[in-house]
Amino acid sequence: MIIACVILGIIVLLAAAVLIRTSGMKAPPRPESAYVPDTELESACAEKLGAMVRVPTVSKNEDEDLSEFYRLHGEMERLFPLIHANLEKTVLSGNLIYRWKGKNSSAKPILLMGHQDVVPASDEGWSVGAFSGEVKEDGCLYGRGAMDCKGTMLVELEAIERLLAEGFVPECDVYLEYSINEESSGGGASKAVEWFKERGISFAIVLDEGGAVMDRAVSGMDRPCAVVGITEKGYMDLKISASGHGGHSSTPPRKTPAARLFAFAAEIERRRPFRKALIPETKAMFAAMAPFFGFGMRMILGNLWLFSPLLKAVMPRISPFGEAILATTCCFTMMEGSDAPNVIPKEPYIVANLRASVHQNCEESLAVLKKYADKYDLKIEILTVRDASPVSSISSPEYGYLCDCIREHYTDCGVSPYVIMGGTDCRHFCALSENALRFSPIRMTTAQSGSCHAVDENVSVAALAEGVKFFIRFLKGWKC
Repeated sequence: MIIACVILGIIVLLAAAVLIRTSGMKAPPRPESAYVPDTELESACAEKLGAMVRVPTVSKNEDEDLSEFYRLHGEMERLFPLIHANLEKTVLSGNLIYRWKGKNSSAKPILLMGHQDVVPASDEGWSVGAFSGEVKEDGCLYGRGAMDCKGTMLVELEAIERLLAEGFVPECDVYLEYSINEESSGGGASKAVEWFKERGISFAIVLDEGGAVMDRAVSGMDRPCAVVGITEKGYMDLKISASGHGGHSSTPPRKTPAARLFAFAAEIERRRPFRKALIPETKAMFAAMAPFFGFGMRMILGNLWLFSPLLKAVMPRISPFGEAILATTCCFTMMEGSDAPNVIPKEPYIVANLRASVHQNCEESLAVLKKYADKYDLKIEILTVRDASPVSSISSPEYGYLCDCIREHYTDCGVSPYVIMGGTDCRHFCALSENALRFSPIRMTTAQSGSCHAVDENVSVAALAEGVKFFIRFLKGWKC
């Protein structure tokens, strides 16, 4: 009886603590956006980004034909004359580096990034030409690269162009870097990193694409949220093959090579064998987002000290995003068997794409997969591998300054750290800065985010203008 009373008392105390904490963390009502429409700036953004999009700079290696990239450079000189008259420009096999000299060149500089290249596109399925750069009646500019990533380039360049027109000089040097093969994981960013290393240049902060101002970063939030990427998951491509006797399909033996591969893939799909964990940065993301949810989700996300086990069990079942943020993911993307429908393949294979988590890197994730491959007598060959990038601290003054600028500028939004599921050039610059962050100050809807690399990629012209004003605020307020 005494034990039951003690247990009941503990439950009551826990419930009271959770309810009090949850009630106290509710955000105030969502304020209005502080952005005031600016017809002149919006028109300039549309004109300039449209011109940039109309140059089809599909990703290239440095030894390929770069004529379209050099044509883009010419357009940029026309569109941003003050930048090209006042900033030092370096071209490394099509990759661009600009230096804007500040008042104190001995202080650590800032680096703003993006990439010139885009993924391929044809006009099929598009409501306008894939490289038209057309602004439709919905106020959005359409075309490949409008969002990824020429929109980011535009807001950075236009902000600096306008600051130069004002006669503004930054407190420290400001660099810009735009590669030609981010989309194909090429060597452009690495080439730029080596260029900076040779000159002994490191950065107080690096800002690249990756995060953005999302209308609903997570379903159920009552306001937009600016998500700031602080790390990127690792990446592996694995070729998994089976060997055995071929032969005619009319008399098939049991456990053919292809059948073993299928059984392996089915078991991985079913078991989801990678370790799920809430790393500190993911906990910080949920804590930052919690006030913007209704009571139920706010209670769970705001009390992870109690609900972490529940969250780890439930999230992977709710959505692919829920699983991806907690663990390494494995997706089977390619396969090959025999050359004929009536021939048993001797050495079929499948390709698995893994995105390794911060807490279970590529080597550990591969070891998990290998146990299952051994069970089915399969061989694994590593095609591509890179570990998750270092995690930038959310306690640094530089991260804090960025978040303060976001809160002041995007008054109707929340701000949260974020783990990037894909890859950006920013990971290369972790060697040059402890604050390698991924954030483009561009509002986008879920549909716009989904149009990345798809048909009808588009960005709001008003969002571009708002992004330009963000960078003006960011650069004017930066202190060395």
